[in-house]
Formats: sequence, C-alpha cells, structure tokens
Amino acid sequence: MQPYRVIVKQCPDYNPELIGTLITSALEKLSLKRPLAGRIVIKPNLVMAHPRVATDSYTRSEVVAGIVRAVRQAGPAINRITIVEKSGLGITTSTAFRHAGYRRLARQYDVRLCAMEESRQVRIGLERGELHKSLRVARELIERDFLIFAPKLKTNVLAQAYSGALKLNIGTIDSRERMYHHHYDLPKKIVDILEIANPDLIVTDGIRFSFGGNQMTQSGTHLGLLVISTNAVAHDMVCADLLNLDPVKIDHIREASARGYGPASPSEIEVLSDLPLEQIRAKTKTLDFGYYRVEQFPCNFKIISGQPYCIGGCQGIFLDWLHMVRDRKPKALARFPHLTALVGKVRDTIAARTVLLIGDCAQASPYVSARRIIRIKGCPPTHKRMVWDMMVKLFLLAPLVRPSLIWDGFGLYPLKKFKGWLLNLHWHKPAF
Repeated sequence: MQPYRVIVKQCPDYNPELIGTLITSALEKLSLKRPLAGRIVIKPNLVMAHPRVATDSYTRSEVVAGIVRAVRQAGPAINRITIVEKSGLGITTSTAFRHAGYRRLARQYDVRLCAMEESRQVRIGLERGELHKSLRVARELIERDFLIFAPKLKTNVLAQAYSGALKLNIGTIDSRERMYHHHYDLPKKIVDILEIANPDLIVTDGIRFSFGGNQMTQSGTHLGLLVISTNAVAHDMVCADLLNLDPVKIDHIREASARGYGPASPSEIEVLSDLPLEQIRAKTKTLDFGYYRVEQFPCNFKIISGQPYCIGGCQGIFLDWLHMVRDRKPKALARFPHLTALVGKVRDTIAARTVLLIGDCAQASPYVSARRIIRIKGCPPTHKRMVWDMMVKLFLLAPLVRPSLIWDGFGLYPLKKFKGWLLNLHWHKPAF
C-alpha cells in the first residue's frame, strides 16, 4: 500500500515567494485526492491576532500568501480563492483579519475574506457524527471544490499539548456549536467535524513555533519549517513527533485514526524532509509546553480539581486563563487573592473563607462551605466568560482586558452577529 506522505521543508523566514516555491515543489511529490481547481477555500488559524498580546499564535499572512501563489501557479482552472475563518474569544473575525494583515493580503492577491459570523451559513447533516447530527458552517466552505488548511504549529493545553490540522476545524463551525461538548468529548467533536471539513491539502506555519501557555497569548520561537501533507491525521502524527509528543496518546489523533481518516500508526507514514528531523526534535525537547493538571499551576489560588477532569472543558479553560496571565502579565500572579478554586464536582468537604466555583459541575458540588462563593457558570465557561467574570468578580485583569478588545467583543461582535442573522433570515440552503 502506498504510505501516507508528509513533507517537511526548511523555510528560514516569512518570504511569500520562497514559501510559494516550497509548496509548489512539495505538490509535485504529493498525490492530491482531487484536482486543485475551481473554488478554493483556505482555512488558517486566526483564533486571535493582536500586535500587543497575541503575536505568535496565528497563521502568518505571508504563509497564506505563499499558498495563494502556489495555487495560482496551478493554472487557469482556479475560479476563486476564499479565506474562511471564525476567530475565538467572541472577538470579531474581521478584527483578526486586520491585525494579522489579511486585509492587505486580500487586496494584493485578489482573494475573498469570509468572516463566518457575518456571512451566509448552511446547516449540513452528518452521517458519521457521534455527538453532532448536523453542523452550521459558512456556505463557502460547503460550496468549495478544494479545501486547504493552514494551521499554526503550536501547543494547546485544551488538546493534550498539541493543536494542528485536526483541531483547526473547530474554527469552521458556528460559535454556539463550538462550545457544545467542548469538554471530555472534545476529541469526538473534532472528528465529527472532519466529515464536512476534511482538508485536501495542509500547509503548516512552523517558521515560528508557538508554545508554553495560553493558545492565544503564548510566545514563540524560531523553528524555520513548513509541514505539508494531504492527510490531516498523518500530518498531525508527524508534527506531534517533531514536538517530542507521542501521537497515539493524543486523543483526537487516535480518534480520527480509529474512524478511518488516516494512518493507524506513524509507521505507515513516509516523511520527506530536507533537514534532519532529530535537529527539530532537539530544539523542542527542552521547551515547556505548559500542559499539566490545573491544580499544579503555581499561584496563590488553592486549586482543587474534582470529577470529571475535562482537558478540553473547565479544567483546560481555567488552565488556559491562568497561562494567559502568566504569558503577558506574570507579575499579576503575585497579586492573586488567597482563595480556594474548585473545578469539577467534589465529594470531600471543602471549607474556606472564599471559594471560586468554575463550571456547572463545581456548582453542583454538595460539600462546599464558605462565607463567600463566586460562581463562573458554563459547561464549560467560554474564554470570554472567564476573562469577564474574573475581571468583574475578582478584579483580576487578564492581558486581553483592553478597551479596544472590550468594545470589539461586547459592542462590535453582537453587531456582526446581527448582520449575519439578517443575511441568513430569508436565505435557505441549496440542495447538495
């Protein structure tokens, strides 16, 4: 059987011309599942971009420019190229486009930008979904002829330290459905989405590797590589290995493999690289990815984790928030109040002066006794809720508490959502 193939290319800097050339040469060694023609959709990672507090966690526009160059070189069969994205944290995707330089990219290369919350959407039924029976996605994603994922090579404490091509598809669905089963079932959710958002080509921005904290605010280091493949599972197995992670122990990779979306083990993958893989592993071996149990995070909080332990849910999002503070405001950790933070449902008696209950399971814990109880609701709470409630209830300001981002999240974002609602009000899904 022809092995799955993953290509690792040395790329020292963000030069769109060089990136395009490297992608074109990689395409000559890959067997595409369908022709690179017609309506092309590119899905990058723009969970957040900001010049001060989120500088390394997104796919750089130069990488997408290189992809566009390579696609255009494929010939006149290209009808249009659309960049589709839905940012995170309840921040408008249009703001992420602006901060990441995608508006300039769109003008220079004549491509379309599609922010899902303010665009036409369709609901598509799933035949193989275990959690979802249908999903709401941007119309452009469904009407595509060829789908390209452009992930950022980075760590993520909500996904067992690794975020790659498979988890990128979380950004293809509507914001309400995004948090549905975003807890211990997150691996199954990720793989459900693959039924409608399974990429034909993956080009990963590994020129700078983002690691060690919150998925939006963590910093990066230079790795100088692109990872290119036509299979998301094979791609993620190789990337995880480059980070010294065991891919078969990462739940969403194992789930995708078990459902037949890719290789069963790394031994089925052929890796073509123009630089020694051990050299890459040596660079990432000593880095702290920030992935550990939330109660191990060093701060003034006494953190108690009950059951269930949700890596992709309450425990993971609380850990992500803690890393957010450490990433950009490390001195603020010393100003944390001395309180007991409870995540998950406990059976032991918890007695304290002040107790912080995070998530719906914690609020259902029957053995909590305190003078003051502070509640952050949700299953799990969204990042937006965590940032807001920590600010108004405990006066703890995360790095993302900035006037421009508050206006964007609580003023502009509802307007964009309302625009999208109006656009979809009298528009119905075509038959597929």
